[in-house]
Amino acid sequence: MNLPRRTLLKQVLRLGSTGLVRALLPPLPKADYYADGQNVGQPKTQKSVIGFARALQWGVVIRTEPSLNAPQVGALTRDKVLPIYTEVQSVSGSNHNKLWYEVQGGYVFSANVQPVHWQLNQPVTEIGKDGLWVEVSVPYADPRLAPTESAPVNKYRFYGGTVYKAIKVVQGQKATYTDKPNLDLSQKEWWYQIEDEAFGGNFFVPARFMRPIPAEEFTPISPNIAPEEKRIRVKLSEQRLYAYERDREVFSCRTATGVKYSDEKDYSTTPGSFFVFRKTPGQHMYGGAVGDDGSFDLPGVPWVSYFTTSGIAIHGTYWHNDYGVVRSHGCANVLTDNAKWFWRWTMPLNNYSKRFTDVKNWKKDRGTSVVVEY
Repeated sequence: MNLPRRTLLKQVLRLGSTGLVRALLPPLPKADYYADGQNVGQPKTQKSVIGFARALQWGVVIRTEPSLNAPQVGALTRDKVLPIYTEVQSVSGSNHNKLWYEVQGGYVFSANVQPVHWQLNQPVTEIGKDGLWVEVSVPYADPRLAPTESAPVNKYRFYGGTVYKAIKVVQGQKATYTDKPNLDLSQKEWWYQIEDEAFGGNFFVPARFMRPIPAEEFTPISPNIAPEEKRIRVKLSEQRLYAYERDREVFSCRTATGVKYSDEKDYSTTPGSFFVFRKTPGQHMYGGAVGDDGSFDLPGVPWVSYFTTSGIAIHGTYWHNDYGVVRSHGCANVLTDNAKWFWRWTMPLNNYSKRFTDVKNWKKDRGTSVVVEY
């Protein structure tokens, strides 16, 4: 993300009629694989399931073999979810990615799907005045304007792995649809009201779809290493991030940094020396003019570590699964688990209860150094 390079949205981005868009989206498949964080069964197949794949766009191709040249046996609509049976490193794919997933019916190229969990959770009914950080633990959840399934769906879809602040927990109604348009409003369930720090509004999600993030997942990594002895290197030519403690490499992962489409649409990540000064577990990122093909409107971006005042950060990504090539609006996109590692490891230290770490009086020697180079 690079907010100053484009006009911020003055209103919520409208991509046509909300009702029409929602009507085109498929319902969630039956969530009968996991309950209360435990694996309680397998789908009716002899193959074991290691995860789930959500199609990132319309027309994701299923092939007979893990090869771009293999015959097509099917295609997925956007947000269709299939179980993953195995991961396969193939000789076919792109120069930077040759990972395929075996799914029901064949194989899909990993760049075209998002690996997601499917876990239902025990609701937390007391969240305190500071709220509770939660992560979507199903392929996706559609927030509603009120705590009932009979309420209209909000504009946004919350995707698996995205992170939000629950500010209230309420017991609402669970609507059961019949073959008639009648609703049984006698069933009750717990809902979290989710904060949207960008636009506000009502966002209610069934608590069973949101995993409460425990305090230990916010625990700093190597907190006794002095800030000046931690360093991140963003190697643009390799599309890779490196983390060092003193001169020792302690972590490395692939990334997807900013892309230049043209002189008018140049989102390249700028080389230079920076430092981490602001962090949040979840962030609603948005930018661009309404209708511009370079605009974006992304709630719940997970584990964000800002290192430039123009809005460039290391963060997790749920809208693509293709690392090792430029494709972002300037940020360093990484897998969500990798983004969480950097979030926990970088200075300034984390604060579980607050949205951001204390950055009111930040100084360079308090934040982890970030060097972006070709």
